[in-house]
Amino acid sequence: MDRAGNNTRPDFSGELVRSLTGEVSDWHQHEFGQLVSARKGSMLIGTRRRVLILTPAMAIWIPPDAEHWSQSNASNEMLYVDVDRSDAEGLGADCRIIAMTPLIGELMQATLPTARKNRSGAHQTAVDTLLREEVCAAPDVPLSIILPKDRRLAGLARQAFENPSAFASVADWLDSAAASRKTVERIFVSETGMTPSKWLRHARLMHAIIRLAAGEKVGTVALDVGYDSPSAFSFMFRQLVGKSPREFGRIPETGLGE
Repeated sequence: MDRAGNNTRPDFSGELVRSLTGEVSDWHQHEFGQLVSARKGSMLIGTRRRVLILTPAMAIWIPPDAEHWSQSNASNEMLYVDVDRSDAEGLGADCRIIAMTPLIGELMQATLPTARKNRSGAHQTAVDTLLREEVCAAPDVPLSIILPKDRRLAGLARQAFENPSAFASVADWLDSAAASRKTVERIFVSETGMTPSKWLRHARLMHAIIRLAAGEKVGTVALDVGYDSPSAFSFMFRQLVGKSPREFGRIPETGLGE
């Protein structure tokens, strides 16, 4: 199935999709909503305002008509649940990253065709209703980043987002900015809600999570993104996202088959 072009999916219909490292789906939108979880690997999903990250520890909600693109960061396996427009109401008018739980994982798997075929209509409706309620109640995970649109900073930010480890410090990164340091800081706060130092730290965190989801060791990733020790990295990680680095490489246990 063409994830970018099919706009006729029924309500709460799940499908497993495997993609290769670097595979990109360009800008598109759907008449239905999508709830996406990563069973393996990670993915970036971009909207007109921000870039969101998806790993097995979370799920992403994409409302109907939301323009977005996606990029696979490793050979991965994603579970897409397409949600009819009428059922999408109440799940949120903006894209959300939510914390994955074993129950949400079970309920998403329950939308796969092989799981649905043995249920009565009333039973499946109850499952779908519970999935919607769990998604509504799930806490948001702060793992997205806003790219500034100001022409003096857009290229600078894109360069840092694509390879944040290329810069030894914030000063090193901002040396090539086509504006004064004071102007850069003002624009960053105005357009992203973050100072340049916090923004770069957030970009490094997102790249660290991508590598962790690919199976790299916490110690290696911690040193590569500029931390003196794995414990210091883990402390920062838990403060920002509420989970340990290792938890972002695991999919919650589920008992339902496909």
